[in-house]
Order: sequence, then C-alpha cells, then structure tokens
Amino acid sequence: MSGLIEFTALAREAAAAIERREQQYPALIDAGKISAEQAAREIRVWRSIAADWHWVVTLERQDAAAATLEEKVAALEDSTRRAERALRRAFEAADRSVREAWRRDMPLTEIADRYGETAAPFLGEWDRYWRFADLLEWYRRDLPGSDRFGIAHFVERHIQGARQVQAAA
Repeated sequence: MSGLIEFTALAREAAAAIERREQQYPALIDAGKISAEQAAREIRVWRSIAADWHWVVTLERQDAAAATLEEKVAALEDSTRRAERALRRAFEAADRSVREAWRRDMPLTEIADRYGETAAPFLGEWDRYWRFADLLEWYRRDLPGSDRFGIAHFVERHIQGARQVQAAA
C-alpha cells in the first residue's frame, strides 16, 4: 500500500532541503556565518521534517532524530522567508517579457508555454516557495488552537480506506 502520493513534491522538497544544507553549511561555518551548533540543529529538524513526509508518501517510517512541532514550524517559517526572497530575486532577474506577462496576470502555465527556458528560473522559484508554504501550512494545522486536521489525519483515513477495500476484495 502506498501513501498519499499527491504529496510527493513536498517530500522531495524536504529531502532536498537537507541536501542543500549539508552541501552549503560547511562553507558557511568556515566563513563564520553560521555556527556548527545551528547547522546541526537545522539539519536535525529538516531530517525530522523529511522523515514525516517520507511517511506521508510511502507509509514507511524512517529513523530520524526528533524535532518538536515548534522547531519544525520555525524552520519552515525561515525557509519560506528565504524562498520568498529567492522568488523576488528570480522575478527581478527574469527577462522583461516574463515580468510583464506576470504583471498582466498571465497564468503561470501560459508563461511557461510561451517563454519556456526564459521563464524557468522564475517559475522554479515560484514552485519552491509554494512547496515551503504548503509544508508550513500543514504543520501549522497541528498547533494548539487550530481547527483544521493535520496531515496525519488524512494519512490515517487513507490507510483505513485501503484496508476496507482490501477486506471487501
């Protein structure tokens, strides 16, 4: 039985976030821009986030050091802010025709079709920003006071439905 495969992009983004940090943080530590402790903490939290989403998509648990919900939300808030800055930079660096199309409210699919590779960096950052924003929204659902179901609720319903189908077969 597979999990909620419609969330594969979120699981991949979480895994990619770990890879980026593992590649970039040694140089940042050496340059004094981030402490080794901060780097280790961020990587631990992201491994926990990636393990959560691996489970959502595959229903397989991965061993990962625990992180609190608050740590996950904080990491995702930070990543969403970073992704928004990267999106703004990509927009400003985009070809004028792409910027004008966006300002005219041209649908993203039409921008992609019409401008192709010229629009790709901007559209890539757009997608990345929304993957982080989606991840953040899912974790915020688990915060106290939220009246929305978190992702675990939907995974459990998926499992129950699959078991009912198997039992009926």
